[in-house]
Amino acid sequence: MVDQLARPKDKVEVFWFSEQPYGHVGDEDLEKYDSGRLFFPNTHFDPEKAHVLYNQYHEQYVLADEVGFDGIMTNEHHASYWCMKPAVNLDAAVIAKLTSKVKIAILGNVIAVNDPIRMAEEIAMLDCFSGGRIISGFVRGTAVETLQAGLDPTENRSRFEEAHDLIIKCWTEPGPFRFEGKHYQYRVVNPWVKPMQQPHPDIWFPGTGSPESVVWAAKHRHPYMNLGALVDTTEWLKQVYIDTAEEEGYHGIALLFKAVSMAETDHAGNHQTIMEMEGVKVPEVKPDYPLKGTKENLKNAIGRESYEAKSMYPGFIKDANAEGNYMAQMSFTYAYNVEKKHRDYYKAALADLETDHLNSLAKVYYICPVCGNTYADK
Repeated sequence: MVDQLARPKDKVEVFWFSEQPYGHVGDEDLEKYDSGRLFFPNTHFDPEKAHVLYNQYHEQYVLADEVGFDGIMTNEHHASYWCMKPAVNLDAAVIAKLTSKVKIAILGNVIAVNDPIRMAEEIAMLDCFSGGRIISGFVRGTAVETLQAGLDPTENRSRFEEAHDLIIKCWTEPGPFRFEGKHYQYRVVNPWVKPMQQPHPDIWFPGTGSPESVVWAAKHRHPYMNLGALVDTTEWLKQVYIDTAEEEGYHGIALLFKAVSMAETDHAGNHQTIMEMEGVKVPEVKPDYPLKGTKENLKNAIGRESYEAKSMYPGFIKDANAEGNYMAQMSFTYAYNVEKKHRDYYKAALADLETDHLNSLAKVYYICPVCGNTYADK
């Protein structure tokens, strides 16, 4: 298992990309038809020429990895002479075997028109093939993809969102389980292959400028990539994303940090009172902990609480017993019992953050002013 690929915060990453067009189509071929997609005959396709082109494009992948690109991006389109990749996961498998260093950004799978369980399994396989280098892009697809799949275009958004949730569930929850949705119903879901990245590969969401999609991406904390829009429109959508992200926030996690801080203050007060009773002057302490992103802060808090519950307070209690200092023993025991709860609260919050289930976090915490015991009320 490996951690999810980190999103860069202090540098720009450069990815190699090619649509991989079938380069043997000219304007004279296209001008006879109303559309260069649905109505352009596939009789213009020559598999032998495609064989040569595919291998040339694959050589470019090898070179991109060798010269130091941060990643390679691939996509898929259907009924398109300008994109010979109707199956993006097949192309990602090629990239996984031809390269060893680059991130592999799949931008993306049209999950609204595919079987979401098979999609979850295929991407998990790719993550295992590549050693945890997959970035999983999900796209709603254009009208062409929806029409070619024989589906109602008005259902595209709801199918996309339901497929997204099911794929995440396949990656993060143990099977077998049952799934009953509006568009997808499965009596048994039990995908054997899981991704190397934990909790799952990062998800990116490319789109063409729908503000509803931008809001959805921000609420799910997925990066949104705006494709083919004017600069003014892109700036507006960027602000929509920022405003939505600020409104959503991590309020439940912030409340947990605040509750634990209050409990820890009670513990420190108890310890200080006992020391002063014994004539020890307690100097003012100003803790200085490095602050990072929310996920990193939770991981650090879990590590700290685990140490206090497993090693620090048991040692303190043992020493207090040996010295016959029963007031200190009681204060340490109070703290020891509560630190275990804090550790478990933090672990649950991290799991909810990683699986986008933050609505399950407690809305209220109650703190005992004597012992600092912390009670969560959902």
